[in-house]
Amino acid sequence: MKEEIERFIDTLKYQFLCCYPLHCIDWDAIPKELTWEEHKQLIENTAMHPLNKKFPIKISYQLNFLKRLLEQLEKHCDEVHDIVYESYCAVQQRVAKDTTEKYAYKHYVQPVLNVSFTLRESKSFVAEGTTGLCSWQASIALADYLVQNIEFVREKCVLELGAGTGLCGMIALQCCDVRHMLLTDGSRECIELMKENVLRNFSAANEITDGGYEIKGNLLNLCELEWGAIDQMKWPNRFLTDVILAADVVYDDTVFDSLTHAIDYVFKERQDKCEMLLAATVRNEHTLNKFLNLLSTLDFQYVEKDVIPLNKCNFYWDRTTPVKIFHITRKS
Repeated sequence: MKEEIERFIDTLKYQFLCCYPLHCIDWDAIPKELTWEEHKQLIENTAMHPLNKKFPIKISYQLNFLKRLLEQLEKHCDEVHDIVYESYCAVQQRVAKDTTEKYAYKHYVQPVLNVSFTLRESKSFVAEGTTGLCSWQASIALADYLVQNIEFVREKCVLELGAGTGLCGMIALQCCDVRHMLLTDGSRECIELMKENVLRNFSAANEITDGGYEIKGNLLNLCELEWGAIDQMKWPNRFLTDVILAADVVYDDTVFDSLTHAIDYVFKERQDKCEMLLAATVRNEHTLNKFLNLLSTLDFQYVEKDVIPLNKCNFYWDRTTPVKIFHITRKS
């Protein structure tokens, strides 16, 4: 029973730190007979976790999380430790001040991989005229896929289109032995946020050029890129794309022409000696199929890959809306 409780507390900790949607948490899995010391451990591993104290996640999420936790504890326990109520009240007192804050943090922690990523990102899905200032589920799903299929990117030059906060690319760089990672986005605000996130998560990063870093022998570049103007982009020295990554970039069909232009351009520059992994949250099947059909007209072919199941994932992400991952190559 003790091991079961420890596993539950660990799981809840990782889910809390990355703001895993509350409706995805298995609240019924809370052990029914918790000691007061275990109540305390629940709070110390979530609301009072050192990462949350230093880089706090969204206050609204913390408040709703603690409310749900309290409901469950009150339902199954004769008494609830004062620390739970005190934490809930303390978060309530911060709500008014938090309304003026545009950014908060998320923490993606995986002890098995010995990695921890802290990202500052927008609390709104759309901010500064872009959707890229917060992480989306397809980028986490793609990162999870890469971690368990390292051969796709190991020792390769990897270009990410629409990198947003940089989460997927940073996980790949840290966990998958990527030789040279080029993270791009069309928003200057996203590039600046990526720089901040890179410096926070890679203490060994040595900036060798503006937006260019050497990290333990591997290279990372951050570049602003408008897909329709990719032919005008100044590429990092000696960078030749082996793999293109893209996540959550096919929800708006008004950008399909410029996106396919960028993909087609890179493949042509490499004489089709490259490949692509595309992760898409399937909000509208028709929109996704429209993009895939457009790729087909340019002689691309695609194969759907298996998404990492929840019981084998390294990072938690919202599975309410399905995510699909495609391996894309040019027909020979």
